[in-house]
Amino acid sequence: MKVTYVVGSLRDGGTERQVLELIRHLDRSQFEPSLVTMEDANLDRADGLVKSRYTMGIPEAGNSNWFGRSLSLAGAVRRASGFFRESRAEIVHAFLPGPSIIGTAAGRLARVPLIIASRRSLASQYRTSSRVAGWADTAAFRLAHFNLGNSLAVSREMVDIGGCPAQKCGTIHNGVDVERFRPNLSSFLRQQMGWSQQEVVFGMVANFRPCKGHRDFVQAAALIAQRHPEARFLMAGADSGEKASIVKQVDNLHLSSRVRVLDSDPSPEKIFAALDIYLCTSHAEGFSNVLLEAMACGKPVIATDVGGNREALHHGESGFLVPAGDPQKLAEVAEQLLLDKALRRTIAMNGRGRVECKFSLQTMVRAHENLYQHLLQKHPQATS
Repeated sequence: MKVTYVVGSLRDGGTERQVLELIRHLDRSQFEPSLVTMEDANLDRADGLVKSRYTMGIPEAGNSNWFGRSLSLAGAVRRASGFFRESRAEIVHAFLPGPSIIGTAAGRLARVPLIIASRRSLASQYRTSSRVAGWADTAAFRLAHFNLGNSLAVSREMVDIGGCPAQKCGTIHNGVDVERFRPNLSSFLRQQMGWSQQEVVFGMVANFRPCKGHRDFVQAAALIAQRHPEARFLMAGADSGEKASIVKQVDNLHLSSRVRVLDSDPSPEKIFAALDIYLCTSHAEGFSNVLLEAMACGKPVIATDVGGNREALHHGESGFLVPAGDPQKLAEVAEQLLLDKALRRTIAMNGRGRVECKFSLQTMVRAHENLYQHLLQKHPQATS
């Protein structure tokens, strides 16, 4: 089966990593993948993974200025449609709103037998900036033969807010490579930071955007640091406009000697290995890759109770959930784990077991392969 994946770019992000892992592990005896991107960034990440690829040459640009970009978007639809016809795509699978809008329209124009569109964020978050983009997103839900969310929370909002027909909606959770992300990896980064095993390191891996809640992390760090001189803190991620203000907040709270701020790393498992406890402070999440990765690395996790985080862990068993935007509560639970090594070990072990059982990379890939086969058998002409 010839499957063409449509994404915005191959920049280092959670969705992009999931798509690349899906392509990398597809059963090549059954599937032949190709790739279409809106932008040409980081195309070398797909080297050796696909037989053919095509770049539409249009910046993804989020949901901004859809009226002004309408002509270029229409051109992108025509070009993508031509690639689908030339490559004889049997399945088009698009990820995120912009690529899904273009991919579903182009797929219909090219009469592709099966078109699937995936969303990875809550519709209540990504549909707020543009009515036109919201309308186009709803149209894409209806043009696709099937729509996937990566959590039940995302799928519910696709139906309730996005207008996706419920019978065209399903869920496949993200998957983690449990061999790459595993306990007892080298903690060389921790040594580079000058931190001993007697110190307790809290950390988060997230691009510096407002929705990730870095300010809450820093406020919680200040509360913990007042009572525990052994506490250390680490934040790592690409700058999406917030990094300078977060560094300033760290300085203003006199935490510079206790908090390290790092750039994004293509090997986040090295960062997890340096931590004792992982904190997810997001104000909104579809389904957090890094939360699963931290659990797979055997780190006890505390996460805000938003989006799909409740699906990733069982509160009190494989992690803890706290209200979003509440640094005081976050600090209280963090202190509980800091003081109780036995509890940290239990939560870490349960978290690793949960990822192995429910969220492995193999589980995610097999679920997509089974869905492709089922939908093509159910709708061989997909003319509805």
